[in-house]
Amino acid sequence: MNNIPEIRTFFALPCGETLSQNIDEKVVFLRECSGIKGTPSHEYHITLKFLGETPINLLEETKENLYRTIGQIPSFTLKLSSTGTFPKGSHPRILWIGSYFAPLALRQIVLQLNLLFKAYGYPREERRFKPHITIARVKGDPSKVCLEKFMNLNCEGMFLKATDVIWYESKLSPVGPEYIERMQIPLNLEKGR
Repeated sequence: MNNIPEIRTFFALPCGETLSQNIDEKVVFLRECSGIKGTPSHEYHITLKFLGETPINLLEETKENLYRTIGQIPSFTLKLSSTGTFPKGSHPRILWIGSYFAPLALRQIVLQLNLLFKAYGYPREERRFKPHITIARVKGDPSKVCLEKFMNLNCEGMFLKATDVIWYESKLSPVGPEYIERMQIPLNLEKGR
């Protein structure tokens, strides 16, 4: 077995400061809900592909290919229009804000990431891609009032402007994950809107 160091990684679209503040203002009530642990706003993102343990040399090895394929995909704006939970039902573990519709550019990014990393032994996600931002994790038994208020949240005016795909390292710790930007892959701003 080789001795190449590994880091835990994933690809994502960052939410940016404006959208993150907008989300925070709308979900501030969750701070008062027992059994719910909110995601810090600077960590809001939409995961595109989770790799997990990744040999560190893979970043340099795939860089040119990522810039060539992802860099041709136009920038886009994603309208966030819904809330939900994973799993659905009376015992959720994750509260999210997202969209049931993924624009073509977003689907192309996910497809390219799956194609590229399949060659390195990373399986393709079998579930249909559903763009979402993890807003909070359920750590206990929250009140039905809190959950209902979240599920009926008004998502009006929430837009994610996607101009870059970020390859993050995720360092786990007892206080929660720390996300470190390892690579920024710009989308094609000339083609985008």
